[in-house]
Amino acid sequence: MKTFRNPVIRGVSPDPSICRVGNDFFLATSSFDFWPGIPIHHSTDLVHWELIGHAVTRPDQVRPNGDPDGPFNLFAPTLRHHEGTFFVACTNASPRDPALGVTGGVVGNFIVHTEDPTGEWSPAAWVDQEAFDPSLAFEDATCYYTRRTLDLRDPERGLGPIVQGEVDPLTGRILRALQPITPGHGGFCSNDIEGPHLYKLNGLYYLFSAEGGTEKGHMQTVARSTSPYGPFDPAPHNPVLTHRHLVVNPIQCTGHADLVEAPDGRWWAVFLATRSGRVQGPNLLGRETWLAPVEWCEGWPVIGSAGTVSFEMAAPALKQARTSLRSKGNPWLDGWSTRGFPLADIEIQRVGQATEMRLPSLPGTLDGPDRVPAVLLRQLEQEASFHATVATWPRRGVRAGITAYAGREHHYELFVEWAAHGPIAAVRRRVADLEQTDFLALHDGPVSLEVTCDGLDYRFEVMVAGDRICVGTGAARLLDANLAPGFGSVRLGVFVTGVRSDLVRFTDVGGVNVG
Repeated sequence: MKTFRNPVIRGVSPDPSICRVGNDFFLATSSFDFWPGIPIHHSTDLVHWELIGHAVTRPDQVRPNGDPDGPFNLFAPTLRHHEGTFFVACTNASPRDPALGVTGGVVGNFIVHTEDPTGEWSPAAWVDQEAFDPSLAFEDATCYYTRRTLDLRDPERGLGPIVQGEVDPLTGRILRALQPITPGHGGFCSNDIEGPHLYKLNGLYYLFSAEGGTEKGHMQTVARSTSPYGPFDPAPHNPVLTHRHLVVNPIQCTGHADLVEAPDGRWWAVFLATRSGRVQGPNLLGRETWLAPVEWCEGWPVIGSAGTVSFEMAAPALKQARTSLRSKGNPWLDGWSTRGFPLADIEIQRVGQATEMRLPSLPGTLDGPDRVPAVLLRQLEQEASFHATVATWPRRGVRAGITAYAGREHHYELFVEWAAHGPIAAVRRRVADLEQTDFLALHDGPVSLEVTCDGLDYRFEVMVAGDRICVGTGAARLLDANLAPGFGSVRLGVFVTGVRSDLVRFTDVGGVNVG
């Protein structure tokens, strides 16, 4: 029997949403405060995925005033296709922003669209500022707009129902007021219901939802009704996907699923889950995209093996196409990302099989909210490495190096700088409010930097004048995605910080098990 290996998109790629157009599948995932926003992947067999574009590439798509310096945090997109047009509904859940009149934690829910998912997407059509996890479902000329609410007045009673209305997806104008479609303030198995998707199948409407939070209590539930507005009857075997009872299983946090029908009539679910290289080991990779078959039993979906999944599962009987939709010459399609809107003078280019970069130096550090020059790749496996050569020695007051970055308060750095007594290399560890730095004296000239991770430790080395020297190490468990806030994972990359200065040139930039 032909099988495939989960996860199908490795490295942080949570909240997957999928649609099919003919024989082609398209999938969107969350990107949070990294840029470009909302990666779009393409596949013909559901197993092999290729990054072909991003739905959000301009400030006007996430900021109503187009401010490139304002915060953003994009999560839980929904990707749909209707009559030749792709639509993405998403939330900018950045912190409250008085400049935009935002008093809560959500700038707003918005919709962007395009006819070509490899190209530019439209400006945002803003819908509302309430809660998050917006979803779209098309039925003839009607576009249902479904999302969760957020009521924190009495958490034990529940965090709010799923609400639904109708919207013009091109303008964001609500055509039918939103109303609750789930009973009470909780879900079908918990007091926290989110990530809703509505489907119509065989004359019935199915409400697919995530419950129990996105950590180890995560699960997927389903309910159905003869009306899109309910009342919805829950499945007798809810939750239909969860590993919350498999406490020592290396696969955890399963949920936030989306369904798709393949051309052969078989159904599949994409969903998020986490993994570790060792049982209960550190989670360095964040929430990834997984795939499982769906069987229908008495009109109800059964995911995987009675709601559980494994690393190796039976593969779809679909052919993998050899053609690529990916455009050439776009370095961001290699997986590079920046924290926040990218600086205009960052340069990335391919030189043969290698990558070269030029990054400007600006005041600030990786610790703070400032837009600092840092270009990063997702870590895809527990064991990974990343390297770069600092080809032009930075001026005094400038640090240039590589980082293992899990967040502003959880990252390690290996950098070179010109100190008071000459050039040095240093490893700096920032974990919560703790900081420690080791120093090594160097000679002036090009120096190669490398970080390797074996799943337990990050080891930082310099290669200079033919010698390889370990400058320092950092425990992998301190970069665990469950420890660092922000739903993230470890990203490896280059950075430049310090006083405003010239461009710093990096050569031979890249790594193994990053992308």
